[in-house]
Amino acid sequence: MVVPQYESSQIRNLALVGHRGCGKTTVAEALLFSTGMAPRMGEVEKGTTTCDFAAEEIKRQISIAPAACYCEHNGTKINLIDTPGYAEFFAEVVPALWVADCSLLVVDAAAGVEVHTFKVFETAREQGQPLIALINKVDKERASFDNALASLRDNLSGPEVVAVQLPIGKEASFRGVIDLLAMEAIVGEGKQAKRTSIPEELSEAAEAAREAVIDAVAATNDELTEKYLGEGGLSAEELGQGLRNAVAQGLIMPVLATNAQGAVGAVALAEFLAQVAPTPLDRGAWVGQRPKSEEEVVRVPEASEPFAAVVFKTILDPYVGRLNLLRVVSGIAQADATAVDAQSGNTVRLSGLAFIQGRQTVSAGTMAAGDIGCVTKLEDAQTGTTLCASAERVLFDCPALPMGMHATALEAASRADQEKLSGALAQLSDEDVGFAYERDRETGELIVRGLGPLHVEIVTSRLKREFEVDVLLKPPKIAYRETVTKKVRVHGRHKKQTGGRGQFGDVWIRVEPLSAGSGFEFVNEIKGGSVPTNYIPAVEKGVQDAMASGVLAGYPVVDVRVILDDGSSHPVDSSDMAFRTAGQIAMRSALQEAGASLLEPMAAVEVTTPDDIMGEVMSDINGRRGQIQGMDAIGAGLQRVRALVPVAEMISYAADLRSLSQGRASYTMQFAHYQPVPSHLQERIIAEAAQGRAE
Repeated sequence: MVVPQYESSQIRNLALVGHRGCGKTTVAEALLFSTGMAPRMGEVEKGTTTCDFAAEEIKRQISIAPAACYCEHNGTKINLIDTPGYAEFFAEVVPALWVADCSLLVVDAAAGVEVHTFKVFETAREQGQPLIALINKVDKERASFDNALASLRDNLSGPEVVAVQLPIGKEASFRGVIDLLAMEAIVGEGKQAKRTSIPEELSEAAEAAREAVIDAVAATNDELTEKYLGEGGLSAEELGQGLRNAVAQGLIMPVLATNAQGAVGAVALAEFLAQVAPTPLDRGAWVGQRPKSEEEVVRVPEASEPFAAVVFKTILDPYVGRLNLLRVVSGIAQADATAVDAQSGNTVRLSGLAFIQGRQTVSAGTMAAGDIGCVTKLEDAQTGTTLCASAERVLFDCPALPMGMHATALEAASRADQEKLSGALAQLSDEDVGFAYERDRETGELIVRGLGPLHVEIVTSRLKREFEVDVLLKPPKIAYRETVTKKVRVHGRHKKQTGGRGQFGDVWIRVEPLSAGSGFEFVNEIKGGSVPTNYIPAVEKGVQDAMASGVLAGYPVVDVRVILDDGSSHPVDSSDMAFRTAGQIAMRSALQEAGASLLEPMAAVEVTTPDDIMGEVMSDINGRRGQIQGMDAIGAGLQRVRALVPVAEMISYAADLRSLSQGRASYTMQFAHYQPVPSHLQERIIAEAAQGRAE
């Protein structure tokens, strides 16, 4: 057996998560620089960071997709996955949390817990993941470690929030941290940081804070509780091991401090992660299943287990080609070894096995269970794909990803663009799990979906930059429906004589409305054979033909019961086609007489908003003809507002909500049902539909 460069016990896998602007990318940069993995600190503003390397990220100075990098400290490999902080790219965060063993929750020292802080915290907890909190930008004006710590305690429920460091200095005078486990100060920037004695003026506060750490750790374990109560304290070894166990179990969320931009506190952070952050062994077994079976399969992160790995990100590199980021779940990954794609059953080769530093790769002969790296040339592997040994197949399910809510109609600007468009969209959807596209069967439009307008804007920008495809965007057409409001009985006859065999079909139908969401129901009440049994399916097809285009605006007709109760036939001239035509004629007559009404799609919307703007959010929903269904307090100073809103009123909602809340609120929506359009809007919609057909 080939021995990997790093053993599972030497590996720490952390996802950097938090609200936009909290400094996650800079934290990764500070760790790389302070541990000697990077010769200098990259800067977001200059586009020189390791993790923000895509053209759109450099241009906009934001993280758009997760990026992996790693550093080494005291014989420990610390894998970092830098995730986006914008809600528009949250779909990319979920797979990163899936493969990480711990989340490093970064919080702005001046802002405290923000909307996306709460969202990623809750998602990590739902996945059973431990968390370590980092209060960053302690050097900023109006920054307060104490206030940010209180914000974490007040707004995030679950693990006990415990400060394991104290800052030395405030705002611009911040120069280091007090390590409450070792009771030493760590002062200085980057690699120059040195351990020294605690400043005398902070010694009393440090003693009190250390007692709080001991209290919290002792309370998580009965043996430690007895030791603490009996002897009045814990040894350094007991405290460290107790904290490590409590973090791995999700009982304690330790809190540290940094000024990442100045690399102050970065060495202390690396030391803490090496000592306390969970290993792949602490995470324990992964539970999957046999492909095409419900048989449960358990894999533990040990070298003796069969090989298995999961893909958590696909990157289309212009030079390398298709790059798949993966985590080894069990066994050992060996360069150029063969494996099986559990989803497709295809045999693949682990070509280009490497550790990854942003867009750079470092060749690796092997990778241990729990390690993170990449492979190339897996043409069919996508985010969520499981790779495994052919003899011991297993499939691990990626957590459910949020669906794109912001829909836009897209069309190519020219014929040349049209020829390249579908291939370009396919590649982008492979890389970006939050982006999707489809051809709307009703309207014929090509619809692209993202988690917000910024997401779609970036997709179109990439189409132009990377694929030389120009596109036009416009609001999507709304898929209205039509229905009837009263009962009618109508006659439909099709009779045609052409010199030879003629055509004859004759039916009577009753049409009546059904409750919303019922769809279509066809009832045969023919008695005595007035319409021969073999022609009845043709009548139903004719009725459905007519229902495909209603009489008001040409939209499909729904929620209707059609009862065939009488008719007549001709022994020679009757046929399936004749009765189908008769059914069409009858149904068109019925739609004219049965009080046709227009229906619009309604969306179930949930808005997560800070308390202080809840009134404005609800007022805006009401202004969109929304129906408030309820409100729930969910912590962190946030409320969740539930409402039913017409889809037509939600087209610009992502941009409008961002403007209304300064980016602090987020929402989800999904189709609920159809309901009648208010009469004062119906004429306008009908007129617009008529104009569209004329054009």
